[in-house]
Amino acid sequence: MNRNLKVSVCMITYGHEKFILQAIEGVLMQECDFEVELIIANDCSPDKTDLVVQNVLKNHPRKSWVKYFNYAQNKGIMSNLFFALEQCSGTYVAMCEGDDYWITKDKLQKQVDILEKNKEVGLVYSNTKQFIEKTGQFIESPARFVQSEEEVIPEMLKSKFVEFASTVFRKTILDRVIKILRKELEGKVIGDTRIILETVYRSRLYHLNETTAVYRILEGSASHPKEIEKYIFALKDTYFCRKSFVERNNLNRIWLSDSICNTNRGLINTAFVSKKYLDTLKLLKNLLILEVFKFCSWSVFRRKMKADIWLKLLLSLVGLGVLRQKLR
Repeated sequence: MNRNLKVSVCMITYGHEKFILQAIEGVLMQECDFEVELIIANDCSPDKTDLVVQNVLKNHPRKSWVKYFNYAQNKGIMSNLFFALEQCSGTYVAMCEGDDYWITKDKLQKQVDILEKNKEVGLVYSNTKQFIEKTGQFIESPARFVQSEEEVIPEMLKSKFVEFASTVFRKTILDRVIKILRKELEGKVIGDTRIILETVYRSRLYHLNETTAVYRILEGSASHPKEIEKYIFALKDTYFCRKSFVERNNLNRIWLSDSICNTNRGLINTAFVSKKYLDTLKLLKNLLILEVFKFCSWSVFRRKMKADIWLKLLLSLVGLGVLRQKLR
C-alpha cells in the first residue's frame, strides 16, 4: 500500500456526459503535498460519459491519478456508491459526484491539513455555490456553521447545511458509518444526509469557511425528479432518513419538528402548482399528519405552517390550484 496516498476521491456517475469532464478536472487540478487517487464508478451510463472519461485516461497529464470502473449493467445509486467506496484506499475520502465540481486548487490540501491536526474531527466541509442547470444561474449559499457542538445535530435535522461535494471524511469513521447504514441505504434516494448525520454523531464536524465547490441542481435527477411519484418518495425520504437516525441513536424526537413541517410544506406547495388534480391528490395523501401529532412541537408548527400554507392547502383540495395553472 502506498503510504503517501492520503486522499481517495469518490466520484459516482450516471448520465453525466455534459458535466463529468468539469468534475474530473476539478479533482486533477488539486495542488497538494500528498498523493491523490480519483475513483470513478460509471453506472452503465446510457450517454457518452464513458467516452469522456476514456479521453481523460488517454490524454490528461495526471491520468495516473484515475482508477476507472465502467459497469456492463446498471447497479443503482447506492450499490454504485458502496462499490466506489470499497475501492478507496486513502486515509481520507473526498466526495464529488459526476455532476458537481470543485473550484479551488487547494481544497484538498486545506481540508487534509485540518484533519491531520485535529484527530477528533471526522468530517471537514466547506461552503458551496449552487448552480441551476436549467437557468444557468449561480446561487451563493450563505455560509452555515454551528458554534456549539451540542447544536450541530439539531440544526442539521432542521435542514442539511453540508453539501457532499464539499466534504472530506476520515476513512476509519466513514467505513464504520457505511457498515451501520448499508442495509438502510439500499433502495433509498437520500444517501448524503444519512452518511453526514451518522458521521457527525460519531465525530466532530469542522467548517472551512471558504467556497470550494459547486453543487449542480439538475431537473430529473434522483434528488430532483420530475415524476410525481419519485418526487414524493424523495421528499419523504429526506424526512424518514432523519427519523431513522433519531430513533437509532435514541435522540429527542422533537428535533424532527422542522423536518416534518418542511416536508408537509413541500407537498402542499407542489400540490398548489400541480397541473393535474390527480397529482394534487397524490401529494396531499402523503402529508405527514400522524408525525405532526407524534413529534412536532407546537411552536415550530405555528412558525412553519402559517396562513398562506393553509390557504394553498384549501385551494388545492378544491382544485383551484389546478385551475390557476390551466388559466396561466
